[in-house]
Amino acid sequence: MPLVLSTKILNPIQKRHLFVADISLVEYNAVQIKALYPDLPTHFKNGVFTSQNAVRLAMAQNIKINNVFCVGDKTAEYLKSFNLNVQLKADYAKDLAEQIIRYYPDEHFDFFCSKQRRNDLPDILSKHNVSLKEYHLYDSVCHLKTFLNTFDAVLCFSPLGVKSYYEIHNQKPIAICIGKTTAKVAEYYTKEVYQASKTSVDSVILKAIKTLT
Repeated sequence: MPLVLSTKILNPIQKRHLFVADISLVEYNAVQIKALYPDLPTHFKNGVFTSQNAVRLAMAQNIKINNVFCVGDKTAEYLKSFNLNVQLKADYAKDLAEQIIRYYPDEHFDFFCSKQRRNDLPDILSKHNVSLKEYHLYDSVCHLKTFLNTFDAVLCFSPLGVKSYYEIHNQKPIAICIGKTTAKVAEYYTKEVYQASKTSVDSVILKAIKTLT
């Protein structure tokens, strides 16, 4: 029976998919979120989100946003749960930036993100003179934990999650990754890297089942 390590705690339905496929699971949160508390205005016209963590921390401050632009289906769903108006959605930050340039080149945007956010979106918007201000709502840090298990695969949901496992373990099992950015980091540590078809946890699990069974 294959054994996988998930670098993110899965929900009961996600775990059941693995168990039904006769795949054993060890799980932990490889990345810890430390909230930051920048001073925020109470109202924004256009907000950009690339993670659910940013959505949660922004909404906790009771701000108002007219329009939101985001990365990922789950982030979009989470934003809609706050009755926010999702104008644009893309699978990757680079793609979202290109859509903003195409459809909203003269607007100002406020980017709610972590201190470790990737440069793709800010750099592309800056290059095309799109006005952008960043608000760092959280800090992401590695949760280092050693395992004696021999895993057949590691489920990776962020570049930092990849590093949390592979940098401190000599065993380098298959990495099954949520997106191309995470996969690119995993390629530095292991020769066998698989990428989910969609940027979602469910898609990573499906890829693991197809790969290991």
